[in-house]
Amino acid sequence: MKFRSPFHAIPTAQASLAMAVVGLGIAWSLHVPDHSSGLRLVTTLCGFVLVLPVCLKYIFDPNRFISDLKHPFYGSLMAPMSMALMLIADYLAQIHVTSATFLLYGAFVLHVFMMLFFFSWQLIHFDMRQLYPSWFLYPVGMISSTLAGTKLGFSSESLQLMHFCIGAYFIMLPVILYRLTFMGRLQRHCRPVLAIMAAPVNLSLSAYLTNFNTPDPVIVGALGAVGIVMTIFVYLCCINLLRQTFHPGLAALTFPSVISAVAVEKLSQWLSTTSNEWFWLSAFGVIELMIATSIVCWVCFKYVTHFGPNLFGRNIRQRLRLGNS
Repeated sequence: MKFRSPFHAIPTAQASLAMAVVGLGIAWSLHVPDHSSGLRLVTTLCGFVLVLPVCLKYIFDPNRFISDLKHPFYGSLMAPMSMALMLIADYLAQIHVTSATFLLYGAFVLHVFMMLFFFSWQLIHFDMRQLYPSWFLYPVGMISSTLAGTKLGFSSESLQLMHFCIGAYFIMLPVILYRLTFMGRLQRHCRPVLAIMAAPVNLSLSAYLTNFNTPDPVIVGALGAVGIVMTIFVYLCCINLLRQTFHPGLAALTFPSVISAVAVEKLSQWLSTTSNEWFWLSAFGVIELMIATSIVCWVCFKYVTHFGPNLFGRNIRQRLRLGNS
């Protein structure tokens, strides 16, 4: 009898939700720094509980790992799995350096392997119509490692990696926009990844302001302007996407909204050191945080109501079957 993993039905998109939950702790800690330790502990634990089943799904079924990675859409959605682990390593770096180092190394190696395999396969079988905004996640997602990297003594390496990720974003952006404009609409189940358009630029801005003591105003201005425009674009997309019947792919809406709130608050704090004319940006950041929190809570609630009855119902049926046998 063929072994079937108990995690085979876990949606890969759950890793995106895990990343958003961890990021939500970072966002709230910027606004209420006195409670940052407790907030980050709770959200990091919740994020770990969410991403662990996704990792176990592929550990128990390596053939599925390779087959999913070959897919132009689902393969790109596997990047949040390693990105979530890198964000967890960022928190661990504050409390247990050895654990954070091992986790960061493992997550980074996994991320690079998936990126090289994914892009190699897609270039061999290239089809412009199969290019999605989620392709950003591999090259730009590596920037997640720089948050923990600087705390673990890899400052120079993190800065070099950050330049690469930001450069990759601006190279890929016109290509993605061309595909979305001239190569037809995305399929309905793929449209939630439109929200990812806001994630790379805001993640880059957040990491840049975190890791550079003297940020270049030109780079900050470029990333900040594009980030705010992309965030508003995501909110407009949400008006339509949240009307859809719930499916796990809607988790793609969560992290972009969270990292946008983080980026705007970091930008507001940086600008406040030079001028008091940017107070409105801080207010905008609070609004973004409220929206991000609402989206994450809504998706979490939907995940519980969507998967909970099926999971518990299946366990009850199995117990009854065993009891009757």
